[in-house]
Amino acid sequence: MSDKLYAPPQAQLATASDVQHPFYVVSKTKFMALFMLTFGLYLLYWAYKNWQQFKQASGQPMWPIARAIFMLFYTHALYRAADVQIKKSGRRYDWLPWNLATQFVVMLLISKGLDGMVKRNTGYPLTDIASLALLPIQALVTFKGQRGLNEAAGDPLGASNDRLTPLNYVVMVPGALVWALMLYGLLLLVK
Repeated sequence: MSDKLYAPPQAQLATASDVQHPFYVVSKTKFMALFMLTFGLYLLYWAYKNWQQFKQASGQPMWPIARAIFMLFYTHALYRAADVQIKKSGRRYDWLPWNLATQFVVMLLISKGLDGMVKRNTGYPLTDIASLALLPIQALVTFKGQRGLNEAAGDPLGASNDRLTPLNYVVMVPGALVWALMLYGLLLLVK
């Protein structure tokens, strides 16, 4: 017979990467890079991951994809759920989730309005410039909410998701090329 038959059971220890957070955690640097280099398309993934992880953690029935697509209507609920999680854990974090969600929604509406004007060439080139100028502002407003989500997940700095993955680079390279071409075009205009 084998000696392993009498060995004590071995517990599987969870590593930091195995821990399931109730919300999507991401560091500021990674968030900003992905947001800016995907021209805001990262928001769909961001919203989906938040709702997917919240669904897994809470066990509530929901469709994370639908909530991501209609993030305009679900961001208040997401931030409210994060605020409840923070309070339930006994921690305190002053972040005004309702105000941040409202700022997010307003920025999203302005962005979509400008994008619609750009598609119709209304107000060219001012609407193009305004749309691009709004991008970092929208990223900052969204990241203010992300800080609350990070806090609710117990990782205020987003340290568990601060490294860029190969897939991140795949989605960022086209955006970096577009930004480089736009800057090159601006330099040609200035000369």
